[in-house]
Amino acid sequence: MTQPSSPAAALPDAAQSDPVRMGWMQGSPPPPDKQVRFADGSMLKFPQNRWANSHFRDLVPTKNIGRGTASVAVLPRADRADLDQVRYLPIGGSAPQTWAQSLAANYTDGIVVLHRGQIVYERYLGALDAATPHIAFSVTKSFIGTIAACLVHEGRLDDTAPVAHYVPELAQSAFGDASVRQVMDMTTALQYSEVYTDPKAEIWAHARAGGLLPRPPNYQGPQSFYEF
Repeated sequence: MTQPSSPAAALPDAAQSDPVRMGWMQGSPPPPDKQVRFADGSMLKFPQNRWANSHFRDLVPTKNIGRGTASVAVLPRADRADLDQVRYLPIGGSAPQTWAQSLAANYTDGIVVLHRGQIVYERYLGALDAATPHIAFSVTKSFIGTIAACLVHEGRLDDTAPVAHYVPELAQSAFGDASVRQVMDMTTALQYSEVYTDPKAEIWAHARAGGLLPRPPNYQGPQSFYEF
């Protein structure tokens, strides 16, 4: 969604595009050519997005979601120093690479690997650190879908009920006749294209309606998610 359509070979690599190295948003105020902003869309452009993905709360309104009243579950650690050197052949690749090389190849900002309930590997790169929230984009759907499936299994959520039963505000939206299961499985009948190279794809109207993109002059599209 955020990288340019140029061939991958033309992109700055992970080291060259490192947001700290490039000096994005450093200084008070940052120099004009080092600013990352919402209004001009630069926050979603590469390589500025490497800084923005770790600073979304500095650019758009967000809201904390309470974790409840239970105690924090601290994951035990069993760090391994040998994972960086694990070698494998990427799908479609012609030469093997190491795990450490894969992080750079994929412009990774942060990663945690769990094995049998223990943290065995944790790394932060770019502008991210252990205390900084990172935008999750569609990964959020996997988390919510998994949590919802657990609640269905426990009998605390009815996946056959209309989604508006739990979120009444959606009754008059395009999700009004969808079941909880259909939303969990992303099998609703909404017209939706996620072809990022198509400027008319519904993903862009969806992003504008949710406040992720600035609206162009004389914008006449949806004003909120509920109208989309």
